[in-house]
Amino acid sequence: MARGELLLEVKGVTKRFGGIVALDNVDVEVHEGEILGMIGPNGAGKTTLFNVVTGYYAPDSGRVIFQGKDITGRPPHEIAKLGISRTFQIVKPFLGLTVEDAVRVGAYNRLTDEAEVERRVNEILEFIGL
Repeated sequence: MARGELLLEVKGVTKRFGGIVALDNVDVEVHEGEILGMIGPNGAGKTTLFNVVTGYYAPDSGRVIFQGKDITGRPPHEIAKLGISRTFQIVKPFLGLTVEDAVRVGAYNRLTDEAEVERRVNEILEFIGL
């Protein structure tokens, strides 16, 4: 099966916290159409990698490339506008909202036209089977 276009590339990323090496020369590629999962024990660096990709942490070395552009070290709000963001482990982040409304909140992060927001919300809900 042919791989789609390279969308995200993490190249040689290292991140340290004092004497702790959380990421050591990590390389990851995500191609169009791929769904990528990461598993590992607590402390393996999964969250740190997501924080580097989404701009919450700057790597000590290495690069994050999205759609051919170096986004290393850009602030989270700029990276989110490109379409990369993360969620935090909050059990009920939107009390009282339906799943559809919660997805709508996320859609407004990138879109301002209400018709386009509704189209995107419906597309996402259909994709996940809701």
